[in-house]
Amino acid sequence: MIYVENLTYRYPNETKDTIHDISFEVARGEIFGFLGPSGAGKSTTQNILIGILKGYQGKVQINQQELDQLSADYYERIGVGFEFPNFYQKFTGLENLQFFSKLYKSKTQNPKKLLKIVGLTDAAHVRFSNYSKGMKMRLNFCRVLLNNPDILFLDEPTSGLDPVNAKKLRELILMEREKGKTVIITTHSMDTADKICD
Repeated sequence: MIYVENLTYRYPNETKDTIHDISFEVARGEIFGFLGPSGAGKSTTQNILIGILKGYQGKVQINQQELDQLSADYYERIGVGFEFPNFYQKFTGLENLQFFSKLYKSKTQNPKKLLKIVGLTDAAHVRFSNYSKGMKMRLNFCRVLLNNPDILFLDEPTSGLDPVNAKKLRELILMEREKGKTVIITTHSMDTADKICD
């Protein structure tokens, strides 16, 4: 599903590479983890794979197509969960998901069902500004699943979650793998990497 060879990236105005000459492959239906401390280049690598960062050196292929040659349809096939999710503060959780679902051309999943899956049914009509960090992360996972993506990019997905909800989210990620989805996780949590990454 993902093939990376000799990937190097340097941020503008920097004197050193953030990523230098890394190579890896991710098979379809695999949970692939980037484990490392803050500043190691995990999110940078993920942002290249998502298509946010351009100007990298090396080869990056998604499903045997060069990343820099993929059309905007690529974004219809991926789901992205950033570590610090951005939602509309005055919208409720449900309103946020309904809004984001309109950004896709393809059919999206039912937001109410997604909220139920992550245990946010009772908070569906609560403003996002009143959500706790853990609730925000669970809503973020709902947004990742909205377009039923082939590839899920998750940046520190269990950050801010209590042990019960972290376990639940890990189980949900494993369920997505069972459906044949490919999952890329960046984490500094040895526990998360050990429990769910292939």
